[in-house]
Amino acid sequence: MERQLALIEEQGSDYRLDEHTREVGRQGVAAAREALRKAAREAAERPRKTAA
Repeated sequence: MERQLALIEEQGSDYRLDEHTREVGRQGVAAAREALRKAAREAAERPRKTAA
């Protein structure tokens, strides 16, 4: 087995997201959900092709 890279933990790092970043993320998730709903709605309305 080859040597593995040792991971070093940084002390004192703060990885918390600020409120602006959270809001941008929420908006992105909402937009993605709406795009999926729209695509599903359009697919349901589209006539299905039958195999010949």
